[in-house]
Amino acid sequence: MKTELIEKLEGLLAEADISVVAARIKTIQREYEQHFQKGLEKARQEFMDEGGKTRDFVYTKTEEDEKIIVLLEKFRKMKKEADAKVADEQKKNLQVKKEIVKEIQDITQMSVNVGTALKKLNELQAKWKNSGAVSPHDYKDLQSDYSKAVENFNYNLNIYRALQEHDLKKNHELKAEILEKIKRLEGVENIRDVERQIKIYRNEWEEVGPVENDKWEALKAEFKAVLEIVYARVKSHYKSREEESEKNLDLRKEISAKAEAIATAEYTTEEEWQKKTEEVIALQKEWQSIGKADQKKADSAWAIFRGHCDSFFEKKKVFYGSLKEKFAEVRKQKLALIEEAEKIQSSTEWKETSEKLVQLQNRWKRIPSASVNEEHRLFFRFRKACNVFFESKRAHYDAVDDQYSGNLKIKEELLEKLNAYQHSGDLAADKNSLKVFTDEWNAAGLVPFKEKKRINDAFFQKMDELFEKLNMTNEEKAVSKFTTKIERLAASEGADTLLLREMDHFKKQIEEITGTILNYENNLGFFKHAKTKNAIMLDIEAKIEVEKGRIAEIKKKQNVIKDALKKWRESQAPVEKAAEEKAS
Repeated sequence: MKTELIEKLEGLLAEADISVVAARIKTIQREYEQHFQKGLEKARQEFMDEGGKTRDFVYTKTEEDEKIIVLLEKFRKMKKEADAKVADEQKKNLQVKKEIVKEIQDITQMSVNVGTALKKLNELQAKWKNSGAVSPHDYKDLQSDYSKAVENFNYNLNIYRALQEHDLKKNHELKAEILEKIKRLEGVENIRDVERQIKIYRNEWEEVGPVENDKWEALKAEFKAVLEIVYARVKSHYKSREEESEKNLDLRKEISAKAEAIATAEYTTEEEWQKKTEEVIALQKEWQSIGKADQKKADSAWAIFRGHCDSFFEKKKVFYGSLKEKFAEVRKQKLALIEEAEKIQSSTEWKETSEKLVQLQNRWKRIPSASVNEEHRLFFRFRKACNVFFESKRAHYDAVDDQYSGNLKIKEELLEKLNAYQHSGDLAADKNSLKVFTDEWNAAGLVPFKEKKRINDAFFQKMDELFEKLNMTNEEKAVSKFTTKIERLAASEGADTLLLREMDHFKKQIEEITGTILNYENNLGFFKHAKTKNAIMLDIEAKIEVEKGRIAEIKKKQNVIKDALKKWRESQAPVEKAAEEKAS
């Protein structure tokens, strides 16, 4: 890169006019400085990574660096000489123009022949136009002096006295028309047209001669006011465009960041790649819909964004290249599951086959998807085999439910009695009555599945209300409510799962409490050499006993669950056997 910069610098320095290429050389200088700084930072980081210290770091310039420095110094010297030459010429031009202004002022004060004065003024004006440029610092005051001198000449020269009234009136009308034209620019939407027209109108204004002295100040003030309005609008427009440009650039950066996040992430399924492809395409469309921004910055942002998009699609290409073999293996695994499901779809071993099919479905979920078309066809076949069995099972149990209608009637009558029941006030008798209700309810047997939740919820909610009204301690009520809860779970669909889940909940509680006890016992270890028990030791031992008491209570509840689970399993065995014998 440095060699290329050297070649560019040498070529530009060979140009005849150094001022023409100065901007390009400064661009090269900034490019070199950025490159040099990056190299410096990289070398410093490597030095520190190797164990060096910042204060010991020394960065040695290369021969190419020295060459570039020499060429840049040569440019600065040439630029300085060129600037000095321009300044000298501007100084000479300034003197020439000051002399022209003075000569105009002189002929304005002299009584000369009209023709001679006009001719002299034309010569001086031509000389003014042909004289070179002056320093920008001197231009405004010099131009003001020149304009003032010309105005004074035009006002004071005897040649205009005879025509003064007519010309001044006409000039006033012309300037008033120019003012109206400027005001009408407010209705021009295109700012570039406004800028172009205002330049034309300003030139026209300058070209129009003087107006009456008594009207000039007001006219000039109005001219200045309308100009300020126009230029304020132009300035506001470009400021708004700049803000919009920055906003658009920020939007592009946001889109680019989203594209980068997508391009750098990892995807393992075809669905993910398809979804992310749609997102990238949507980002590309969104990019195109954003308004203009600074061209250089926009081009840089586009290069970054396009790089992220290219990276994404290259990774996608690699993914789909390896997907073909993967799909073949997936298809093989899913066909094996389909064949297993089709073998048992006509089975009447309801519980065993249900479990097998659920296991097959779980295995199916763990296998990745096949290709889009293949996955749909395979899943349709697998689901069909599952549906054949489960529809047969549903029809079977619907028939079994019909047998339980009598049990439902018994439980409905029992529920009516329970709703009408009132406590006698004798705690023992009332507790026994509630136990009888529970025993009769359990003895009534199973009800149709669709009525099971409704009838059980109504019964056990009423039981909770009645237990709450008993004159028992809070501890006794808690035990009764827990027993009722377990009975409700045992009467629910999937009772074994619910009861085991409750058992697992208590098991985790015991593990947590055991951990707390171990922590307390470890704390006691700090006092093992104490001769007597202090207040802290007594407090810890008391806490340990409380936690052990909690474990004992939980184990009692676990025993209640175990008994309920045992009874449920015993009740299910003959029911399932009878249903299978009837189905066969």
